Amino acid sequence: MPAYADSPEESPVLHVRVRFAETDQMGIAHHAVYPVWMEAGRVQWLRSHGLSYRSIEESGVSLAVSGLEIRYRRAARFDDLIAVHTHLRVARSRLLRFDYVLVRAGDDGPLATGTSVHVPTDPRGRAVRLPETWLAPIAALIEPAA
Repeated sequence: MPAYADSPEESPVLHVRVRFAETDQMGIAHHAVYPVWMEAGRVQWLRSHGLSYRSIEESGVSLAVSGLEIRYRRAARFDDLIAVHTHLRVARSRLLRFDYVLVRAGDDGPLATGTSVHVPTDPRGRAVRLPETWLAPIAALIEPAA
């Protein structure tokens, strides 16, 4: 079974099983794996909306992380099944912002919440405007915060 098993393609929620290698001696997921799970959630979110991060990259635009914030609330442990809920909150020509809620299966509260901010860049790493061919379909998917 793959460590990162995508939920069905149409679902924006990514399910991640905590691997042993992602934990410390106490079996608790290391704080450094949460950004990796958030990135996988973001790629799944794009895919579920008919967009491909690979295609964005192939068009000469990368979405460089310019800000990352994570609030840890509870510990994730080895073999826990985590649902990564991803929401697009801001989409402008020079900035995208995603929010995340990570929940363990069977829990009623989040393990962690987070935000990532992205700046479109060219192949040399310089900030550019996100082309309208990408901005329009992405901006149409903005979800206002609850």
